[in-house]
Amino acid sequence: MENWDDLKFVLAIANAGNVTKAAKGLGVTHSTVSRRLSALEERMATRLFERLPEGFVPTAAGAEAVAAAKRMEAEVLALDTRITAQDAELEGPLRITAAQLLFQVQLAEIMQQFAERHPRIELQMVAANEKLSLHRREADIAVRVTDNPGETLFGRLATGQNRCYYMSRDFARKHRDILETSHASAPLPCVTFKWWGQGVPKDIRSRYPSAFISLVADDMIALVAAVKVGMGVGRLPCFLGDPDPDLIRIPGMEPSRYLDIWVLTHPDLKNVARIRAFLRFAADAFKAWSGLYLGA
Repeated sequence: MENWDDLKFVLAIANAGNVTKAAKGLGVTHSTVSRRLSALEERMATRLFERLPEGFVPTAAGAEAVAAAKRMEAEVLALDTRITAQDAELEGPLRITAAQLLFQVQLAEIMQQFAERHPRIELQMVAANEKLSLHRREADIAVRVTDNPGETLFGRLATGQNRCYYMSRDFARKHRDILETSHASAPLPCVTFKWWGQGVPKDIRSRYPSAFISLVADDMIALVAAVKVGMGVGRLPCFLGDPDPDLIRIPGMEPSRYLDIWVLTHPDLKNVARIRAFLRFAADAFKAWSGLYLGA
């Protein structure tokens, strides 16, 4: 194997299970990954993957190549982390990842204020609903909505959160009779989130036994949009529902606890000047606006 970079393609295919996803993860085209794999297999005179209907499965030779690629990746990441950990200057790149909603509501403003204080730090915004790996150095800092930030990460609790049920003002007018009568028998449309499980949420069902699901959303931005156009009542974090002039809370339903917001990094990078500075700055900024997240 003359080109060690080929192992990066082998590992990407093994992790992704197919060429298309591997190409996306590597930031190259499908044909590039396919071509590199075919050329490598031809040079080594052996197949590294079985092309099966369910995806690419490593052969015995492929499994050895994948194992070697994982060892090399671990060494490179460890070296990168050790070198970065020696950086004591308030300058250089800083990649921050969070869900799109957090950037939209407050995090973009936090980054703007931080950039004004530290113009030599090159901020990068990585908006992703999936969790990027801090151990694989896919980002330097992650702002996460979670009650389990992980024992292998270092960070600060930025703020707690609450959530409540909201509806549009027009929806409230149309369904006034149902909403004003506890245990109403009339059906109440309800918008829910894919990851909450099946059926009407328990606290809605106990108050409105005839409530039904009018829409299931797989994205919080889509759920907010559905509630705003009057498709039903929906449970939202208070930081989304309360500031929106088109939304109001369902009368008589109090906020309940939601997941915390944490600002996290790799433990070996906690003393890097630019990372330490942003951890403190962002956590303090979120804490200053805790009333927004708690629905105070």
